[in-house]
Formats: sequence, C-alpha cells, structure tokens
Amino acid sequence: MRDKTLAIVGAAHVHLPDHVRVAGEAGFAIGAVFDRNAARAERWAGETGARAIADRAAITPDEIAGAIVCSETAHHEADIAFLLEAGIPVFTDKPLAGDAAAARRIAEAAARTGTLLHTGFFMRTNPPLAELRDRVRGGELGDVVEVRGRFAHDGAYADWLDLSGWMTTPDLACYGGFADEGVHVIDLLMWMAGPVAGGAARLGNARGFPVDDHGAAALSFKSGATGAVQAGWTDRTMRLEIELIGTEAGATVGDGKVEITGRGEDAPRWSASLSPLDAGQGLVPFLAALEGRPADALVTPDEAAAVNAVLDLLYDRAA
Repeated sequence: MRDKTLAIVGAAHVHLPDHVRVAGEAGFAIGAVFDRNAARAERWAGETGARAIADRAAITPDEIAGAIVCSETAHHEADIAFLLEAGIPVFTDKPLAGDAAAARRIAEAAARTGTLLHTGFFMRTNPPLAELRDRVRGGELGDVVEVRGRFAHDGAYADWLDLSGWMTTPDLACYGGFADEGVHVIDLLMWMAGPVAGGAARLGNARGFPVDDHGAAALSFKSGATGAVQAGWTDRTMRLEIELIGTEAGATVGDGKVEITGRGEDAPRWSASLSPLDAGQGLVPFLAALEGRPADALVTPDEAAAVNAVLDLLYDRAA
C-alpha cells in the first residue's frame, strides 16, 4: 500500500478537496492527516478514512509514498523542509513559501536531498495552454514583446470562498488576494516568456480585509518584453485572460478559447478550446512522477521560488 498512500500535511487550503479527489481518481489513498488544528485533522481523517496524527514525525517513507502540503502559507517552509529531510516527495499548493528567502531555502533543500518537490501551478497541466507554450517557445509568435494576464474571481463578494479565516490573516497568509490568484498568471507568463527582470504593483483593498483583495502590476522581462498582471478576489466572475504579442503573431486566451493569429491575418492560424480549469489537476504530474510515468508539467523548485521572488518584488519587500 505504501506506493499508493499519501499523507496530508496541513488541511487549511481551499483546494485540498480537489487534490484528494484527483488522488482518489488515480487510485491513491490517504493514510495520515496532520494539521495544527486538531479538529480539522480529525475532520479530514474522517473524510478520507485516514488516521489523524498529532506529530509530523509519525509520517515516514516506509508507509507513505508522498505528501500533500496544504497548510497555511506561513507553515510551508517548516512542513516542506521536514518532509524533504525525511526523504518524502512533496506536492505543495501555491505559493511555495511565505517569502522569497524561505522559497529559496526550500529549493536548496530539495536539491541537496534529491527529493521530489512539485508546486501546484495547475494551469501548466491544461493541454491547450501547454501547447500554446510550446508554440510560443518554438518561435511561432516571433520575439515576444508584450504580455498581459488576468486571473480573478468574485470570492470576496460571493459565498463560495471563505475569507474569514487564515487567508486574510497576514501572519498566516503572508500575501493577499492579488498573490493568491496572480501566482498562476506570473508562473504562466514566465513559463512562456521567460524570467522577470523587474516590476511594481498597486494593491487594492475593496472589502476591508487585513490583506489586499486585488491588484495590478507592471512587469519587465529579461528578454526585453513588457507585461501586465491583474488578479484578485473582486472580479464579477471567474476570469482567465492571457495575451502575448510577438513580432510575427499574437496569442490570446479567453472566452474558453486559445488562439494564435498572425500579423495582418483576420482568422486564427491555430485555435483550441480551453480545457476546464481544475486546481486538482496540479497534482497529476506529482502522482505520475511517483509512479515513474512521464511528468512533463512538473514545476521545478527553482521555478516555484522564482514566482515567490516576483511576488516579493511586487509587494515591495524584495531583499
């Protein structure tokens, strides 16, 4: 059973149900649940048929093939570092850590221990977005000169996202609503257009939380491209919009479609229907890697740490 058994380390994140669902669909079971909130650990133990444990030290590689880290962002470094040192492969929900320095230490620990570490930037697993990335990196747009992205939802106004707890507690969340959604856009744009060289952001607070609930940022890329990112919890609806402008063609993501259109052309030269966005799909490459199958959408620790570095830059706290 060890090869198909996972541990939950921290059960705070809103996407934990998605990860548990996807793990179950792949034939994996949950064997143990650790959370600093004992009641929450018991609840998820009951949900998954696992045992609740009061100490992470009860999780060993003899019984567990890997761990899902969904603790509050402030606890990521301690939880992930413990697992890596124990030789237990780690999937963590985003962001990798509560600041860039912690993210860098985690990435270094993963490299030193040689233990698998994957962060749940689930948009990389979306087949049309992955194909778009391959086309962009293959030069189909020419040189990319401008990029923009928006990923936002109505969680600060609607009832489906509980923002009364840790996600709006600065010491636990570490970032706010702009980062919560913007990490996906930042990762996606860097995955397609390369590293970020600089940037600045304006953060907004429409709902009066102790953290920001939306924001907008300007970016510069090492390639010379410029970029813009909007993200947060205050949109009218769930929205993903991406645009990349190149010297030869442009690409757009929106309204359920992914398209590339050449300069001077009226119709797309390539298009695809965007697959439904599913945060649980971010776990799929991790499960594939545990089983020794190809896992092309794995996020390297360095890539995840680079997103934290951009967040710190935009939150004006870069070292």
